[in-house]
Amino acid sequence: MADAYRYVVLGGGMVAGYAAQQMVENGLERNELAIVSADTAPPYERPPLSKGFLAGREDESSIYINSPEFYAEHGIDLLLNTRAVALDPTAKRLQFANGQRIGYERLLIATGARVRTFAELSVPGDGLPGVFYLRLLDDAKRIRERAAGARQAVVVGAGFIGIETAASLRERGLEVTMIFPEDRFWPQFFTPEMSAFYQRYYEGKGVRILPGRGVARFEGSGRLEAVVTSTGERLPCDLAVCGLGVVPETEMYAQAGLAVENGVRVDEQLRTSAPDVWAAGDIAFWPDPVFGKRRRVEHWDVAVEQGKLAARNMMGAGESYNRIPYYFSDEFDLSFEFWGDQEGYDRAIVRGAMDENKSFSVWFVRGTRLLAAFVMNRPDEERDLAQEWIVSKAPVPLDRLADASQPLR
Repeated sequence: MADAYRYVVLGGGMVAGYAAQQMVENGLERNELAIVSADTAPPYERPPLSKGFLAGREDESSIYINSPEFYAEHGIDLLLNTRAVALDPTAKRLQFANGQRIGYERLLIATGARVRTFAELSVPGDGLPGVFYLRLLDDAKRIRERAAGARQAVVVGAGFIGIETAASLRERGLEVTMIFPEDRFWPQFFTPEMSAFYQRYYEGKGVRILPGRGVARFEGSGRLEAVVTSTGERLPCDLAVCGLGVVPETEMYAQAGLAVENGVRVDEQLRTSAPDVWAAGDIAFWPDPVFGKRRRVEHWDVAVEQGKLAARNMMGAGESYNRIPYYFSDEFDLSFEFWGDQEGYDRAIVRGAMDENKSFSVWFVRGTRLLAAFVMNRPDEERDLAQEWIVSKAPVPLDRLADASQPLR
């Protein structure tokens, strides 16, 4: 580790991996870049942690963004197991928990977010072995190890982590029960019809669904033996995976004087309020020019594209981030993509049918403007037009959208 670097990326997740890749492509010289990571592994893809890696279809080496040798080959210092505790943007220095310090000329903040836990809600038994939260590769390893000898699992939550983890554990042969406090599958994201489709599908795969339940306590003697729900059911299990969402880690940056608002506030080029400091990924609160509001998005596409763009801008490019929000997910043999932001929609138009063919799209419109589109196993035309119409804000053909027999152009 040198005393100072031209570029430092603070955080070792997906932003860091793709930023390093981009810098190398743009002519990074040896010994110019350090990646400071509290993680134990080189930057890796997060989506497989709840999908292929957890299900056992992928191994650790297959999810690395760059090979472990990539960093040394390009003269990049990869400082693992290194946690920053203070940032001084005036002196342009970082201090670590081990007492060491390094300086930087340009810094990229990419420390992401931490998981919410039941310990924060004072739920008894949260610390029992067998109660898991999935965020890091080490988390996924521990869950996979426990699942290998398990028979019953409880998954808490019906968001991305919940639905993907439940599918992966069921594919491993475990008996899986899903519980969540909402009255239906993912109401923040799905229409009632979509929720019903997903519940039917999961139940058809053998997953037990119990809506309207929170966790009252975790029970066990030395290890988890059961989850007791808020409605009094006792669910015997060998492990529980809890998906309660995440919280951006901003305390250190607020103390350093950076503008903090639902994350670290950045401009259209991902610059923070501090000179020569950028932020990207889960922690960045960025201006969305398509929808005219600020947002923070916790998904793969944002981490990848913001990591690349921030790297280019640190090297002088001066580009603006203007991608529409994009999500994807895979569960069993379902796979969907989603573009846009459905907030404020007044009509959800279904194209196709939510049946055993698993081929439909849902178009969220306000008036005649398309705000968002959910697409599952549909022609490429729909994928392309969804993005085009959201960006253009042009009126969309509502009647043709609702009739899958009609072309959209």
